[in-house]
Parts: sequence; structure tokens; C-alpha cells
Amino acid sequence: MLNRLLRHPVMLIVGVLVGLFVLYEISVRYVAYTADAYVMSNIIVMASEIEGPVSRLAVQDNQPVDEGQLLFEIEKTPYRLKVQQTQAALAQAQADLDLARDEVKASQAGVGSAQAVLTNAQAQLGRTKSLNNEGFSTEASLDVATRDVATATANVLTAQAALDVANRRVAVAGAVIASAQADLARAQYEFSKTTVAAPRAGRIAPFVTRQGDYLQPGTEVLAVVTGDRRRVVANVFERHLARIRLGQRVWLTLGSDPWVIHHGRVSGIAAGISRSPSNPQVVPYVEPTTDWVRLPRRFPIEITLDDWPADLGLFNGADARVLIWF
Repeated sequence: MLNRLLRHPVMLIVGVLVGLFVLYEISVRYVAYTADAYVMSNIIVMASEIEGPVSRLAVQDNQPVDEGQLLFEIEKTPYRLKVQQTQAALAQAQADLDLARDEVKASQAGVGSAQAVLTNAQAQLGRTKSLNNEGFSTEASLDVATRDVATATANVLTAQAALDVANRRVAVAGAVIASAQADLARAQYEFSKTTVAAPRAGRIAPFVTRQGDYLQPGTEVLAVVTGDRRRVVANVFERHLARIRLGQRVWLTLGSDPWVIHHGRVSGIAAGISRSPSNPQVVPYVEPTTDWVRLPRRFPIEITLDDWPADLGLFNGADARVLIWF
């Protein structure tokens, strides 16, 4: 048999290829291997929430930072002046409210006085009518008393209208105060954003922003590479997805620590990928390595090491090789 194959090298080559293909198909039923894997951890991108020039850069490339440590500052002067301006506007609004309340008190006193005058005029009119009916008062006296009641009634209505206006001024002043308080809170918030600190401990990734650069809201300034959720992301062929389970054992090597086998477990399996890089990057896009042959799609899975060596360090984006046993 061997001699026959040796006499027909084409058959030998075909047989070897078929055998290798069969062995490969058998192996993928039990293991999944990929060299398209890399180290990842949480990266916090620090962006400006306000506009202005960078007045201070407190960190350098690759510098370790603690949580709460100052990273950079934006020119504070215009935002400090804005706080002072809104504080003055709030004080003015409070003074206007106090004045409006004093006007309410004065109007209430005016209503009380006018009502007392009206009460007295009505009593005088009643006495004059009684005397007129008995013949002890003239028509002229009755006319004067009637006129006094009408005048007092009009004065009461005027005083009540003035009180209503004063009450509305109080309401308006209250609304102005609420607006001024909101403006002050906004100004204080923006002033607080002139100082940007590290939300987590980590290392500063290389950045290009320099002191004096003018930032717009949303401008990305630098990134903090943290040690949170250290993991290896491995892109595996879709044919393996049906047999990959959370918690499965993983053997892997790291490009930053070659020839050392590390152990981990599957901690996350992507539910989907984008089919095109132009789609919204809410889901990951894994570029297919194709030339003229259409290769299967690959899906990212996350792997957590059982124990990350303390002396290994963290190098985001470093290569890894992964072997998963089903």
C-alpha cells in the first residue's frame, strides 16, 4: 500500500491533506484555538465638559495616578466671574422679593385702612338715613353720606387691586429667584469642571494635548488605563460558539510573558457583532481576514485569568494566544 502511494505522489499528497482535514475537523469538536486575542482592561477617556484653554497639565505620559489625583485644569477665570455674576443676580432677586413682600404688607395695611373707612361711612349712612326718615336730617346730608360710602367702597377696591398686584410681584420675584438659583448652580457646576481628576487609579496613556490648547465640550484630552476588569478578549470562529460556555477552562499565553502558560475561564460571550464597520459601534466589529476567500465570522469572548501575576504588569492591547477545551 505504501509502495503504491509512493509511486503515485499526487495520491499521497491528497491522502495527507484529507487526513489532516479529518484530524482538524475532529479536533474542533473538542478544542478551539485562536491567535487573534489581546489583553484588555477598563480604559477611562477623560474629556472636557466645558470650553477653554488648558491652563495646567498635572500628569505626563505613562505616569501612574491615584484615584482623585489632578489630571488637568481649564482656565478658571471666566467661570469664576460667571459664578460671581450669578451670585449678584441672585442677591438682587432676593432683594426684589423682600421689597415685594414689604409692598404686600403695605397693601394689606391699605386694604385694612380703606375697609375701616368704608365701615365708618356705612355706619354714618345708616344713621343719616334714620334721621332723615324721622325728619331730623336734610337730603343734602344723606347725599353726602351716600357719596362717602361710594368713595370708601372705591378706595377698598383700589387697595385690594394694589394688594393683588403686590402678591403677583412676590410670585414673579420668586420665579426670578428660582431662575437665578438655577443659573448659579449651573455656573458653580461649570466652575467645578475646570478641574479634572482621575476617577480611578491607573496609568496615563500617551496623549497629545498640551498646555494652552483650546478645548471644546467633548474634546478627549487623555485616557486613564485602569486595572479594573483585566481580561483577555479572544476572537473565535463562529463554528465554536455552540460549544463555548461561561466558566469553561482556558489555557493561554501572553505576548508580554511568552512561553508561560496561564489559566483562566470564559467570563463573557458576545451576543452579536456588527457586519460592517459603517454600522453604529454599539456592538463590536471584528474585521474578517479575507482576500478572495470568504472566511467564517469571528466573535469576541472574554477570558478572566485565575490569577494575574503581580509582577507581570498590564499592557493593554498586548497579543495573546488562547486554547479552549470544550
